[in-house]
Amino acid sequence: MSHAGNDAMRQRRLRRRLAVPTAALSLVLVAAACSSGGEEAPGGDELPAEGPLTMSWYGSDARNAAVQAVVDTFGEQHPDLVIETQPTTFDGHWDRLSVQASANNLPCLPAMQSRYQARYEDRGSLLPLEGLIEDGTIDVSGIPEEVVESNRNADGHIYSIPYGIWYEGAVLNVPALEDAQVAAPDPGEDWAGYVDWAAEAQPQLGDSYALASQGGSITQFQMWALSQGENLFSETEAGFSKETLVEWFELWLGAIDDGLTPSADLAAEYAGVPTNQGMMAVGLTFVSATGDNNASDMQITLDQNGLGAVSMAPAPTGGQPQVVGANSWAISENCTNVAAAADFISYFINSADGAFTLETQTGLPPVTSIADELLASDDVTDSIKERIELYNEVLAAGGTVDIWPDGTQQLVTQFTTRWEEVAFGQSSPDAAADAFIAQLETALSGF
Repeated sequence: MSHAGNDAMRQRRLRRRLAVPTAALSLVLVAAACSSGGEEAPGGDELPAEGPLTMSWYGSDARNAAVQAVVDTFGEQHPDLVIETQPTTFDGHWDRLSVQASANNLPCLPAMQSRYQARYEDRGSLLPLEGLIEDGTIDVSGIPEEVVESNRNADGHIYSIPYGIWYEGAVLNVPALEDAQVAAPDPGEDWAGYVDWAAEAQPQLGDSYALASQGGSITQFQMWALSQGENLFSETEAGFSKETLVEWFELWLGAIDDGLTPSADLAAEYAGVPTNQGMMAVGLTFVSATGDNNASDMQITLDQNGLGAVSMAPAPTGGQPQVVGANSWAISENCTNVAAAADFISYFINSADGAFTLETQTGLPPVTSIADELLASDDVTDSIKERIELYNEVLAAGGTVDIWPDGTQQLVTQFTTRWEEVAFGQSSPDAAADAFIAQLETALSGF
């Protein structure tokens, strides 16, 4: 590829990761119109409508069953439409999509996620959707405009429509802490404050641990970087200093040494297990962190074993705005039944009945009125209502919609690997930080 080609690809990756203030939307729209790519976004009067509606999404067994139930209801309303579904695990979904995209054989409706979608948007695998939005074929009028606009690619097009909003927060088993007569940590702290809290709480927690280690979580490191006034990415280089990453590794090494988190060996036993089988779900840890939609899976297991209840708290950013993510629907460029695909997206995001079926397992409803219905319902658990209220606070505080650049997705596992090398004594925090920063900047460079 030529240097010019590399530069063009790099520019596509340098997309906006901030939620756009509503007051600035007119400027965004003008800029988008000026930078639109060559593809025209179709309107509702020119959509192909042949063949089955194929779709693929990801999640736990419970989450996938809930999505399938909503799909089945849509199918009942369209009895002549053949619907073929391909639900799978999160990792399995992206592995399969990668193969399908290379063969130009994506399902009509591939589920996207804010950390993965740029790969498919930048490489021409998805259909531009703003024409369908503008003419109302896909009704996004109930979604805050800044949330929709935050998905606009650097080429001017919108390829992904959020169907579930999630944010990275702390999760606490409050009933278990109360039984141990331990006060919950201050939600305004950063992760260093949480570790200090754990040092005071641990003597009262018996064989359980105050904290689940976050040393290998790139999402929680991002919260640490935010608390230091930094972030993950800064165009073509790391958005954080080496010192910030070294401090992170040392923070969690100290927590292991002090017995505040499980050992590296014990943590390895739980590595890769589903959320509903993880350390917090089985009562081994009292405070952890995850995307808020995973809290539903944790709660299923906690309920089964009478081990307490999950509550969400703001991510430990020391009061700085935190990131927000989205699970989304997109339409593949090779789809032959775009009409049905667009109809399904509009149905899925605007169905209140569907939202009650999903119970936020795919994330919080992006349509404000539907989230309000959940808040007002006596049939919705307090934990879900707390998460909706916290999401509203996160957005009001300036939380960012975090869309990762293309090529950076492998950093999730690379970060975990660097931490495991530190935790098992195979690398120093200093050397591990150097290695990860080199991997990050290679990913951003496009090579």
